[in-house]
Formats: sequence, structure tokens, C-alpha cells
Amino acid sequence: MSKIKLGVIGLGKMGGYHASICSQLHSVDLVGIADLDENNWNKISNKTTIKTKDYNDWIDQVDGVIIALPTNLHHEAAKACIEKGKHVLIEKPLTKTIDEAVELFNLAHQNNVALHVGHVERFNGAVQELKKIIDEPYLIESHRMGPFVPRVQKDSVVLDLMIHDLDIILNLVNSPVKNLTTNAKKVHTDSCDIASTSISFENGVIANIISSRASQIKKRTMTIHQKNEFITLDFATQDIEIHRQASSSVQVGNNELKYKQAGTVEHLFVYKDNPLKLEIEHFIEAINNKDNLRNPDQDLTALNITFDIEKQLGLR
Repeated sequence: MSKIKLGVIGLGKMGGYHASICSQLHSVDLVGIADLDENNWNKISNKTTIKTKDYNDWIDQVDGVIIALPTNLHHEAAKACIEKGKHVLIEKPLTKTIDEAVELFNLAHQNNVALHVGHVERFNGAVQELKKIIDEPYLIESHRMGPFVPRVQKDSVVLDLMIHDLDIILNLVNSPVKNLTTNAKKVHTDSCDIASTSISFENGVIANIISSRASQIKKRTMTIHQKNEFITLDFATQDIEIHRQASSSVQVGNNELKYKQAGTVEHLFVYKDNPLKLEIEHFIEAINNKDNLRNPDQDLTALNITFDIEKQLGLR
């Protein structure tokens, strides 16, 4: 199988990660990188990779591109590449509006190319295992927080962080949203930097999601309550614990009240790999096999709900 020729547009933090992994994968030929800041070109040492400010200098030489530009530039760059028949993996959030996102998926369909959105947590080993053990959840709680990072200040914390957990929870629950309420607070930006959202689904599941980029620690966790089980997931360590109550008893005698509760904790084995590498490999596999090229239902649903939350907060 021949190598897939890729280019990376935008060499900031995430773009740098993408380009670095592409340069190491045997299935990829990193043809070009494009960034207006020439200092970012130094992130890639490959002498054969074209380094330029304008991706049009190498776009005709690649099969696909990875776009890691600021969100407001996603639509224009993705549209231009798709219209040239190039496969596209684009960092989340896909676009700033639903209309732009729908247009890109329609164009990708018309040109028969892949359009993948960079929801990297989908490829977290713990998330993959979680899907296998979730049966009938009734409460899901997630915390995603960390210090403020200036590079993402143009997006709200909902678009920046919360969208990850929304995407995962929607996939786990697999039910339409019945109602949602949200609260937020500004700390570092004119948008919002802390957001708390509660979602009730038509099948009765409740999800509480807290996202913050104004915290002193970095934390990425999710807990799931279902019959006879309490499941905890740590995104950073890719660890899962399953807590089960085995027995409980009450003993009364000689003016003594004794309560005994026994339970088990199962540490689930998770195959751990770099989620971003797996995301890129999934993109490559889709191009090679002409399969799983697009998933508009999942990608647009997550984006739509994200925008609904922003509307409640008066951000759009």
C-alpha cells in the first residue's frame, strides 16, 4: 500500500503535534506544512517537507490535509481544499456556524472525499473500552478543567473544552436531548471561561458537565452511574475503575448497631496509545479504504448542541 501524501495547515500547538506524528508514521509522506510564522517551521526537521506560508504552494501534490488553524479560518481553508478534491481532517470545532459545517459536509460528499473532525478523545483507549461496558446509565458526570491558555481565547470554553464531553456523552447515551440548562462565568475573556451544563435526555439519562479554563489544576474525568455499578474514567491516564457493591448488612445486639458494607473495585485493562496518532491513522485508513469518509450525523449533532448552549449564554 502506497503512502498517503499529507500536508498540515497551521503549525501552532495542535498543528505542531499533527505534523510531528505525520513525520513519524510509515504510512504518511508529509509533503508540506504551511504557517505564517516561519519560526513554527522549525517544528519539523524533515528536509524533504516543503515549508511555506501558503499551502497553495504544495496543495496539488497531496492527497489530503490536516487543518489546525484558528476556528474562524476553518471554513475558508477546508472549502478550498475540498473543492480541489483533497481529503480533510480538521481540528474541532469544525466551524463557527452550523450552515458552514453543513456546507462542508455537502461539498465533501459531492467530491467523494473524507471530512473528519478532530475529536481526539474518541480515540482515547479508555473511551473505547467504556463503550463496551456501558449498559443502561442513568447519570453521567464529567469534569474537564485546566489553566487558561491565551491561544484559544477567541472560542468560548464550551467550544474549546465542553464539546469533547458532549461528543462522548451523546455517543454513549444515544438518545435525543429533551432539555438543557447552563450557567457560565467570565474570568479571563469576554466570552465564558467556566461553564456548567445539565442535560436531560428523552430516555431518562441525566448528564452534568463542568468545563473550566480558569483552574489551577488540569483534570479530565468522567463518572457513570448505572445499575449495580459506578464507573470512573480518567482521560489523562486512560484508566477505568468499576465499583460494585457486593453485599451489605445491619446487625443489632447488646445495644450495638453494626453496619457492614463490602464491595469490589475492578481496574479495567486498557490498551494505551497516543489518541492523536490513532486519529490520524483512522483518517489514513478511511482514505485508503474509501470507507468511513464522513460522519455528519454525529459531528453536526455535537456542534448543534454546543451552539444551543452558547445561545443560552447569549454568545450567539
